[in-house]
Amino acid sequence: MPAIYVLDVPEFRALAEVARTKPAYRVTEPGLGYLKIESDIDIVFDRKELGFKPAIWYGAFTGGVHGRIAEFGRDTVRIVADGEASAA
Repeated sequence: MPAIYVLDVPEFRALAEVARTKPAYRVTEPGLGYLKIESDIDIVFDRKELGFKPAIWYGAFTGGVHGRIAEFGRDTVRIVADGEASAA
């Protein structure tokens, strides 16, 4: 099951807000100033949907992941469970 940990600060809060609109994603607060976003399917975020400028985008995923980053481009990030094939 893929998951990401996001520092709970205003700059990154849009990740949790958008995740809460997606029925397959769950947002919890494990503590120590982080939010955890997890899902039974791939976790995908679009930079423009989040309203992130590039500097915020590239720093938003530094809290850690459970799984593997299969795609991380200028506008899209996709986190998959360990062992899943990456996008071609």
